[in-house]
Amino acid sequence: MRNLFFLFLALIFVAACQPKPDTAGRSPEDPTANKNISEVQKVPIPSAWTLISCERDGKTIPAVNERCFIALRDGQIGGNTGCNSFGGDWSGSPAKMKIPGVMATKMYCEDAAEQESMILQMLNGTVQLEMVNPKTLLITSGKEQLRLARNDDKLKQ
Repeated sequence: MRNLFFLFLALIFVAACQPKPDTAGRSPEDPTANKNISEVQKVPIPSAWTLISCERDGKTIPAVNERCFIALRDGQIGGNTGCNSFGGDWSGSPAKMKIPGVMATKMYCEDAAEQESMILQMLNGTVQLEMVNPKTLLITSGKEQLRLARNDDKLKQ
């Protein structure tokens, strides 16, 4: 009987020491907070993404050229707005990044001006990142959204 008691205590101890599901860093307003982890595709780091379109207040603007991309590395974000190169730091998680702002070169390109303005404005604050599928990423801030396609060749730039 005594051996059964110690076996029971050992089982309780082992069960209590099992790792808990990874919920660190998720707040209740995080769109992934109430989803099973297996249902949420994590944004890969490092990865690079070419712009497909921008959306502001329900209006979709197709990418103006193929130069625009965003590269995500551990704690760093960079790329090109379609005209100017930019770079900066991020903190938080790959699903919810806090970006204190990025630095960018200062050329003017009329065709990419609206797109560039939206991208640089979004990359100054908190953005939500959501994998639609392994090849498509949405970056959202307020009423603005970027739709991007995976293109890791851009990590070399």
